[in-house]
Amino acid sequence: MKSKHILQILPMYHQDGETILNEQAKVTKFDVFNEDEVVDFLENNDVDGIVLRAPARITPAILDACRGVKAISGAGVGLDNIAVDYATEKGIKVLHAPKVNTTSTAEHAVSLILAVMKNIVKFNAEMEKGNYSYRDGKFTSELKSKTLGLVGFGSISQEVAKIMKNGFNMDVLAYVRRIPEERQRIADSIGVKLIENMDEVFQKSDVISLHIPLNEKTDGVINEKYFNMMKQDAVLINTARGGVINEDDLVEALNNNKFRAAGVDVFREEPAPPDHPFLEIDKITKTPHIGGISLEAAKGMSTTVASNLIKAIDGEALPTIVNIDELS
Repeated sequence: MKSKHILQILPMYHQDGETILNEQAKVTKFDVFNEDEVVDFLENNDVDGIVLRAPARITPAILDACRGVKAISGAGVGLDNIAVDYATEKGIKVLHAPKVNTTSTAEHAVSLILAVMKNIVKFNAEMEKGNYSYRDGKFTSELKSKTLGLVGFGSISQEVAKIMKNGFNMDVLAYVRRIPEERQRIADSIGVKLIENMDEVFQKSDVISLHIPLNEKTDGVINEKYFNMMKQDAVLINTARGGVINEDDLVEALNNNKFRAAGVDVFREEPAPPDHPFLEIDKITKTPHIGGISLEAAKGMSTTVASNLIKAIDGEALPTIVNIDELS
């Protein structure tokens, strides 16, 4: 009989991860997330570990019901759907899978940049109507020698910088809160100018791409103040988290022609509700949070998450345990 019991909330990104879990543990799978049902299950069953993917959440109420849970893992990189601090208070390890989807997300950010600059979505829609003449008097924009502004300079942002610098000969600025020696070395190797003033990124860039986590400090930080600083012909790309943008301010800025257009892969509320204002605006190119789930990334994330969750339950120390220092 399998000694470990894992609660899986929603399907993993790839079946290979679920195969690993089922080979090494008893798995109870919830295909729909309901907080009350999860709490009830945890209160009435012995569970060693939990794996979940958004939009499922690990809330304080769920953590209060985690009597024997040793480890909880998200299905990918983000942790904004897990109450990490409270889990730490409960002595529960929290894991994620950083960098596994770096290439996929970076390529998606670049795809959105190109789609917006070349107006691909609108041209496609008009072609499907048989409206070939829509092209008349319409101009797209080139990227060569223009300025890319990155907000954040983690692994995904660095990959975007490499692609746009080497592939399109763009000048690249990156906003960071501080510039330690190693970060400066990486920037120099790519040809990126690091700056500690976010205003400068928004004022000087033709394309702005967001690559910051969602937390108390960044919630809604990209707002009217920064939209008013942008060049009128600039575009904004978000493949980070929807909550870092004040969505109402973005809608108002685009409706008032403060800047040209946006491309977003993420929303504050996911799935985006049918009445979400972004869905009615042609100036916003939308995708349903698919940046990090290429086939390659999905397989890598799911197998990494599954293997590491088993190891964490067994007591192994792993670099993907985000609260390992606090628990120590």
